[in-house]
Parts: sequence; structure tokens; C-alpha cells
Amino acid sequence: MPEPERLDDLLVDGFRQVSDILDERKSTLAADPVLAELADLVAAAPDPESDEVKRALLHAVDSRELSGAAEAVQYFAHRFRWTWLREEVERRHLDSLTRVDHRLIRHYERMLEAFSPEWEDRDLFPSLNS
Repeated sequence: MPEPERLDDLLVDGFRQVSDILDERKSTLAADPVLAELADLVAAAPDPESDEVKRALLHAVDSRELSGAAEAVQYFAHRFRWTWLREEVERRHLDSLTRVDHRLIRHYERMLEAFSPEWEDRDLFPSLNS
């Protein structure tokens, strides 16, 4: 019997799929159903804040290979508003400020904005408004 896929692997594969959709379609509306499905998997997990979930999301936060990393993190940040995720993104943001890396500064700021209940870009993800 094949071993079931680990949640972190499923999430990272899903984040790759989101990146492919964004690269091809240039639309978060097209990626929204995949993000919603991934978030539902996490919400249904016995421990939505498990090490597997953290590992997958931190992979996205730090990824240079996933073109849709910011959007994936924004989605999860807004839907779950986890303190641990905010702290990790804030730490990386402060580091980018120290190094004066303007590209990364804005990259992390976009992620941090998504933690706000009034996040302006939530309309780009219809499933977050239902």
C-alpha cells in the first residue's frame, strides 16, 4: 500500500500549481479555487498549525522558485491570521530592511498587509469574501 502524501508535500505542490496558474493566466481569480482547496485541507487537518503546515508555508515565504509565493502566503495569512506566520514574515521583513533590499522589503510588506481584516486586496480572492 502506498504511503499517503504528507500535508507539507501536498501544500508545496499546490503552491507550485498556483504559481503555474499565475504565470500562465496572470489572475488571482484563476488561482483562488486552488488556494481555497489547500486552505480547506489545512482547516480539516487534526492540527492546522502542525509542523508540516508551518514547513510548507515557510517554504513559500522563503521561496525564490515559486512565482506565486506571495499570493499563497497572503491567502493563508488573511484566512487564518496565525501569529507564528506573522512573526516569521515580520522577522524576514526586518532583515530585508537592515540589508536595504527594496525588492524583498516590498515582497514581505505585501504578505504582512494580508493579516489585516481590512486588507484591500482580499477582493482578488473571491473565496475569502464568502
